[in-house]
Amino acid sequence: MRVALYQYAPRFGEVARNLDQVEAALLGAGADADLWILPELFSTGYNFADRDEARSLAEEVEGETWDRVRKWAQRLDCAIAYGFAERDRDVLYNSGAIVDRSGTRLHYRKLHLFDRERLFFEAGNRKLEVIEIAGARCGMMICFDWRFPETARSLGFLGADLIVHPSNLVLPWCPDAMITRALENNVYVATVDRWGIEDRAGQKLRFIGRSQVISPAGARLAALGEAEDGWIVVDIDPAVARQKQVNSNNHLYRDRRPDFYVDGPVDG
Repeated sequence: MRVALYQYAPRFGEVARNLDQVEAALLGAGADADLWILPELFSTGYNFADRDEARSLAEEVEGETWDRVRKWAQRLDCAIAYGFAERDRDVLYNSGAIVDRSGTRLHYRKLHLFDRERLFFEAGNRKLEVIEIAGARCGMMICFDWRFPETARSLGFLGADLIVHPSNLVLPWCPDAMITRALENNVYVATVDRWGIEDRAGQKLRFIGRSQVISPAGARLAALGEAEDGWIVVDIDPAVARQKQVNSNNHLYRDRRPDFYVDGPVDG
């Protein structure tokens, strides 16, 4: 399976311009990928001033952004994963989707909201799932989900070979932490971030870029810098991710001891 990541700096609120830039990049890359991955909230920007502004930029799952992405998928004959601000009647979610020429293959709502996201979005209410693309089993989590190892572990239990991770990272630790998430579950992890600064409503956020693909062995197969538009392309082997035998005596999942694990803080 061939995976391609596109990192850039969207302009806040300039949806049409952002979509045009991404379209030009994807159609001009010549990557021949099975799956393209774009950042979290890739067409709107991230740093909303208030809930009304977030609502004004949010869309239904199969809205304007979805329509453009599906056309790209048709032209490139691939699947495309991306993050977007979702409006479901009166409720807003920080969501993601994987779309191919047939339509929506996966729809996910971010489970773990970061900081001011709680002012605009509701926590996700859709279960984690895994779908197959070009022979590889793919699951999605979004940005701050990385801080909760249960998210990646659950996708591993569901059989994911590749964890697709659209992000708008402002904390510096995630790129290194994803090495651990890959090792914990013997899976590939593709974190696709944005870069740039959004200084709005008294909140100045600097996004760290550093998009990357991590192997099941914890190796960085490819990475981008902190402040650059660009794409990377990586071939992954699902068979490597499906080998959970650590050595002749240890198995990554069968050796777990859930009867002795604690589910939640003992002090509440």
